[in-house]
Amino acid sequence: MWRSFLFIPVLEERFIAKAADRGADAVILDLEASIAADRKPEARATLPDVVARLSPQIEVTVRINPLWLEAIRDLEACVIDGVTTLHLARSESAEDVAAIDGILSELEMERGLPTGRIRFIAMLESPGAVLRAESIALASPRMAGLTLGVEDYATAMGSSASDTLLRPAGAQVIQAARAAGVEPLVVPSSMADFRDFDALESAAKYARQLGSSGGYAVHPGQVNVLNRAFTPTETEIVWATRVLAAAVEAAKAGMGVFQVDGQMIDLPLVTRAERIIQQKSRT
Repeated sequence: MWRSFLFIPVLEERFIAKAADRGADAVILDLEASIAADRKPEARATLPDVVARLSPQIEVTVRINPLWLEAIRDLEACVIDGVTTLHLARSESAEDVAAIDGILSELEMERGLPTGRIRFIAMLESPGAVLRAESIALASPRMAGLTLGVEDYATAMGSSASDTLLRPAGAQVIQAARAAGVEPLVVPSSMADFRDFDALESAAKYARQLGSSGGYAVHPGQVNVLNRAFTPTETEIVWATRVLAAAVEAAKAGMGVFQVDGQMIDLPLVTRAERIIQQKSRT
């Protein structure tokens, strides 16, 4: 599970040099929005060296361009050892995801890499993509998560990236991800105001209450905000520990329902407690 991804432009040495020290669970080497069109070949050529430098220190993922030609060129560059996950910009349909999966599988076989090792996170950036979120999430066994591309989505909706617009869409993407058994990586907050850490924290806490497990950072200062918001609190850990201890005793007594501090506990709450402890163990 990822709490935080930090975008790193693959051609910016000053960002690459400190990327592994920022505290993010993974970095995203960006081949898409942060790279000018005339520098994309240079970015692809540079990528393997950057992956080799960073991958021993931190998990390395890559954002690729949308289909078709630019995406294929990106895949040829980033299907290498050290890359664990691809962020699929502007994922529009299950068919698009399946096509990328097929190309990726051919490249893995051609290069002697384990087929299926590289995972996907679909970036839903249009109203249509949000409506098709569950089918996109189920389109490939490589799919590991869904996220909402907040600024592109707002623009496509003819609006600004406000809470009023983003929160319902974020909830829809989170629910689709959970239904498909993949990670919801959604924080319904504008990426433009990247120094407004209070707004990000509020949106991240709201998203976690809806079931989101992490989010994206475009500034190093956002990483700690995301990590804090998506890490179980001490109160949650104490509650989960007490519930699991009581569950063991209840099982010995043949009880399916029991109480902890006056709260009725049954299987869904035991499962919730187990997840909290699992989340804590991954931090």
